Amino acid sequence: MPSKKKKENIPVASMAGLIRYYEEEKEVIKVSPTVVIVASIAVVVVVAILSKILPI
Repeated sequence: MPSKKKKENIPVASMAGLIRYYEEEKEVIKVSPTVVIVASIAVVVVVAILSKILPI
């Protein structure tokens, strides 16, 4: 009879290489959430103004 070996309990995420990917990720640019919200509101306002000036 073939001997039964213990199966290693390896998480699926590590098998796919996802853990290694996230460990190697480095944050280069840090932007605060308030900057993102203000920038998005500014873009919406600019698009609204341009749509009134240049109706296409």
